[in-house]
Amino acid sequence: MQQFLIKEFGQSLGNKIYDLQQSKLQTILELTTGKSNNQMATLTKTILPRISLYKVLQEELGEQKRAYDTVEKYMFTIVGQKLNKQYSMFEFIPGYFYIFRKMMVGVVNKSDNWITEVIKNDRTSVEYNITKCLWYDACVENACLELCKIFCETDHVIYGSMKKVKFIRTGTLGMGNKCCDFCFLNRKQKELVAEVKKSQN
Repeated sequence: MQQFLIKEFGQSLGNKIYDLQQSKLQTILELTTGKSNNQMATLTKTILPRISLYKVLQEELGEQKRAYDTVEKYMFTIVGQKLNKQYSMFEFIPGYFYIFRKMMVGVVNKSDNWITEVIKNDRTSVEYNITKCLWYDACVENACLELCKIFCETDHVIYGSMKKVKFIRTGTLGMGNKCCDFCFLNRKQKELVAEVKKSQN
């Protein structure tokens, strides 16, 4: 984050914003209560640093849109692309979709960061709805619900360009929907089904 801020605003202002962000983060953490150890770890590492950055940027820049656009750029180009590379670099592994769906369902089922209902989990797709989300709750609790949209849209950066997995979602809590509906399709299986149908015609 610090290097990103220096690149965006120059050495002096970039370092100032980063120092203020670190201070704001500690203040917000001290005020955060009623969370499990796992939730606090997630908040500390991934959610509240971005919320504190957003708040500091608004204070320092005096412009909400510019603050929002800066956090969006950080999330898309730094965080999202990094995670996309991590997922995509293993797509060469045979049976990757099996590994991918086991990992995704395992994460959402074992973590209390979400309340999740798994709709489908087979070789063609993994689909689940999230009805409670720590990211959404943190934005509400810190009076920056608009920021949740960035967190939601970063998923498209993370999963959108994968070759063996197609990511589909029609709505999220952060965008005013009743749930976040995740759908990951096995592109290979879809191609095989299409080939079978074609041969039968």
